[in-house]
Parts: sequence; C-alpha cells; structure tokens
Amino acid sequence: MRTEWRLFAGAAGFFAVTTALYWAVSSEHAGTVMLGASVASFALVGSFLFVAGRRHGPRPQDRADATHADGAGEVGYFPSSSVWPFALSVGTVLVALGVVFSAALVALGAIILAISVFGYVADAGAKP
Repeated sequence: MRTEWRLFAGAAGFFAVTTALYWAVSSEHAGTVMLGASVASFALVGSFLFVAGRRHGPRPQDRADATHADGAGEVGYFPSSSVWPFALSVGTVLVALGVVFSAALVALGAIILAISVFGYVADAGAKP
C-alpha cells in the first residue's frame, strides 16, 4: 500500500496548496470550505492506507523480487451483505437535509448515523 498512501497524501498536499491560493485570491468562503473538505478527505484515506500498510507489512505488489505466485491465495475478509451501508446513507442524508430545514432532522439523522456505525462495525467484526 506504499504507492496508494503516497498518491492520496500527494493529492491532499495539492488541494492544501490550492485551498490556500484560492482563499488568498478570491476570499470566497464556500469554495474554500469545499476545497478544504477535499484536503481532509484525501488525508483521511491516505492516513488509513499508511496505517494499514504498516500493520500488514509489504504486499507482493510492493516488493521488487515478488512473483505472481506470491500474490495467490486468500485476499482478505470481506463482510457479508448488510443493511448498515443503506442505514448509514439514510442517516447522512437526514443530517444534510436537517442542516437546511430543521434541527430535528439533524438529531434524527445523527441518531440513525450513530446506530448504523455501531451496527456496521459489529457486523464487520463478526466473521462467518
């Protein structure tokens, strides 16, 4: 995962510079916030890949001396079908709509979101 985390870290750095330049040139709030959110998103994925790569060690794709046979075998564990991704999206949409329409929708969406996160983590942790 050496290449992947570097790609995302580079994108986060690019958007950080772009965000600073955009703010300096335009002083416009909405675009600056959206560009800043992209910095956070790329940095989050890059840091996850960095930690996962350190935890699992180098993959065959990361080694110069690896053969095709080194990449054969079990890829990893993938959770089974679940309702939790759908519930996560419902909670997220309710929070986003609540920001525009009502604090009650934000509260309902946050509750659904919290329950969904815990349910998805519990579901993903239970191997068949």
